[in-house]
Amino acid sequence: MTSNKIFLDSNVILYLFDSLETKRSISQNLLSQSPLINPQVLVEVGNICKRKLGFSKEQVTDLWKNLMQDCICTDIGGVTMTLAVSLISKYDFQLFDAIIVAGALEANCDILYSEDMQHKMVVEDTMTIINPFLLN
Repeated sequence: MTSNKIFLDSNVILYLFDSLETKRSISQNLLSQSPLINPQVLVEVGNICKRKLGFSKEQVTDLWKNLMQDCICTDIGGVTMTLAVSLISKYDFQLFDAIIVAGALEANCDILYSEDMQHKMVVEDTMTIINPFLLN
């Protein structure tokens, strides 16, 4: 889809398990591009897979291992959290979304793919949030 530096929100990854081939295919394509993620994304994916999809603890940890092989997993530190707090004030992001947006900004990503945030929103004049499911 793009040659830009991209970051994936958990909701995009979760479409790997969707019954709709279209969304599943888009998710697979984005994952094939070595996107960036952070531990917040892994936690959200694991939580949904365990709670709503009935994954066992072993299935969740296997999924995490696969995602960490297919993606570049960045750290969450004090700088990320400080940025997240400022993003909540400035853009009114939800708490956990702000950690993902901050991680993408800190990693100098051009695009954050997310289904749950405002499509085509430009954050800090450097990164655009794109809903990949609206492109087709």
